[in-house]
Amino acid sequence: MKVFHCPSQIGGNPAVLAKHERELGLDSISISEKSNYIGQSSDSLLSGKNSGLLNLEVQRIKLIFNILSKADIVHLNNGRFITPFFGAGVHPREEKFSSILRFLIRMYAKLLQQFETSVYRLNPKCIFLTFQGSDARETKCFIDKYQKNGLAESVVSRSGNSNQSIRRKKNLLSEIADKIYSLNPDLLEVLPRQAEFLPYATESTLHAKILPFNQRKEFVIGHAPTHRIVKGTDIVIDVVNKLRSKGHRVRLELIEGLSREKAQKKYEEIDLFIDQLIIGWYGVVSLEVLALGKPVICFIEGKGLQFVPAEMLQDLPIVNADSSTLEKKITEIMKLDITQRSKLAELGISFLKKWHDPRKIARKLLKDYKTVLAGRNIKCI
Repeated sequence: MKVFHCPSQIGGNPAVLAKHERELGLDSISISEKSNYIGQSSDSLLSGKNSGLLNLEVQRIKLIFNILSKADIVHLNNGRFITPFFGAGVHPREEKFSSILRFLIRMYAKLLQQFETSVYRLNPKCIFLTFQGSDARETKCFIDKYQKNGLAESVVSRSGNSNQSIRRKKNLLSEIADKIYSLNPDLLEVLPRQAEFLPYATESTLHAKILPFNQRKEFVIGHAPTHRIVKGTDIVIDVVNKLRSKGHRVRLELIEGLSREKAQKKYEEIDLFIDQLIIGWYGVVSLEVLALGKPVICFIEGKGLQFVPAEMLQDLPIVNADSSTLEKKITEIMKLDITQRSKLAELGISFLKKWHDPRKIARKLLKDYKTVLAGRNIKCI
């Protein structure tokens, strides 16, 4: 069974799935347009570090033809086609181009997307689709507070998107998809009813260990703002400054723009990690920190929680906080003794092994692949 995971590498999820699917006997490969600054690796890249835009597009077209002739399963990640999809507004990466060039680029992308869609429809390919976050999130995914104060709209529109353009892309993708997953439960409010929640797959689970607790007098809080508005970084900074003004020996370590290896070393040195305070669910970085036995704070709330298994929510070791409770939650964690911290660390690692083991998730996907192929009367190898 040939499986293509493409066309990007977000959070390491596609490459991890491809790796563990291979261990189950599948011929799986993860393919990305290009490497990212974090250093997350794919099995294959469409464009090298010094390759130009023309080469990228040539390789993109080759990938679509490869899928036409070789794929049994196409697993599209990050809620997108292999072909770029443009929202109604101007994406920051487009700003350097003239209006005429932007028009030509968009016209080319539209034609190529139509060709790609035809490939999926005219051939017995099974299409799996995974949404991961901003690729599907509309303003209604946010709690009422952020919908009313405009923050939700700011987050959605930061890359030239709007509710309408995101919805249009989702509708186009849903028309060709046999199975739809979401790694963030809030997205399921705005995805087709047949879509289902799928936990992140992370290899941190396989190497989890509780690091010795730091005995220094200064308490170090880590925060990794890939997008400061989305993560609520200003709130985190303000609260830490407030704690310092009250005499607490606390320091904020902003971990951004670093390779994965360098960021990992930072995570090993912190005492507490704050994920985000806006969206309502945790990201893969929280799992990497839990795997080190560190406590994690994150905003866990919203209607999307109804789609998460009740047992998973009961097991969740992440400390829930928002802008109004963050200071209190940090203070409570700072006061934990060694026994209490050890217990919280053990709960975190148990949670990872139960819910985020990539081997378990790969087996679930294999079962789903076979079910869809059998429904199409395609022989499973």
